[in-house]
Amino acid sequence: MRMPRFTAHAERQMRRRGIARLEVLEALLCRETMYPSRDDPTRTVVLGRAASGRRLKVVIAADRSVVITVAAKDEEG
Repeated sequence: MRMPRFTAHAERQMRRRGIARLEVLEALLCRETMYPSRDDPTRTVVLGRAASGRRLKVVIAADRSVVITVAAKDEEG
């Protein structure tokens, strides 16, 4: 897997939510499921688990080159 680029939005959301870049990369590598975004066909939603056990929802570009946003799945509203 090539190292994806993180958008400024993703970086802000990760800081706000206390999510480390390493956790995102682990979730992408240890994905539980992956599906196209229903809102935007150029995006893919990945649900994965970091080594710590934390479940993350990562929205990436369809070509997997850019992380668009990140949320802790268990903390979503």
